[in-house]
Amino acid sequence: MNSLYTLGVRQTSSIQSDLDKMRGGDFSAALQGQISASLAALNRTIDDYDSMAKREMIKAKQEKAYTRIQKFRSDYSELRTQFEDAKRSAGQARQAAQRSELLGPEGAGGVTRQRFAQSPTTSTHSESPFAIPPSSSPFGPNPSLRQAHALNEHSFIQNTETQLDNFIAQGREVLDNLVDQRNILKGTQKRLLDAANTLGLSRDVIGWIERRSKEDTVIFCVGAVFTFFCFWLIWHYLG
Repeated sequence: MNSLYTLGVRQTSSIQSDLDKMRGGDFSAALQGQISASLAALNRTIDDYDSMAKREMIKAKQEKAYTRIQKFRSDYSELRTQFEDAKRSAGQARQAAQRSELLGPEGAGGVTRQRFAQSPTTSTHSESPFAIPPSSSPFGPNPSLRQAHALNEHSFIQNTETQLDNFIAQGREVLDNLVDQRNILKGTQKRLLDAANTLGLSRDVIGWIERRSKEDTVIFCVGAVFTFFCFWLIWHYLG
């Protein structure tokens, strides 16, 4: 569980850093998509950490994990609220920029005068209120489609990196569990040896028992191989 906790702390710090960039004036769609993907990854990490905490056998570790989970969920809710506020501020800033662009130094009258001050050769098409601007032609360049495609590609890469981090965290957790089991088995063996010494058995007798166990295993393996070989001879020559 320590690896998942470290991953959650790292994701929280990364999201906070991205939110600081967004509050600093970076309202790009790529940054917003990255923050959305990071929030989703943090939510999955919290769920995985919660499921592993429920399977924890040691009561003290389980209570500590539950405390961390409550802190993670509180941070997630706060980061989600900050992200929504930042998006709202970005929308207001974008509307203000568009309004100032439309009502620039020349004002709305200047835009109207420029529209009707076209050359005679193009006045027939440009002055028509039903004409399609070149930039909005279905065959022309479409910045919104390119931006959406770039956002989808960035979200896919972010999700892939998140999945890889989750797999690595799960592998580390399995390795930690194996190490813990090995330490438990070592402690059990040591306690058994201490108990045997307490009962009066010497280390020589214990070593003789261990050697005899290995010899019995070798004898069993040789006998099994010999038995299968005899079965093969019977099947081959008498079958």
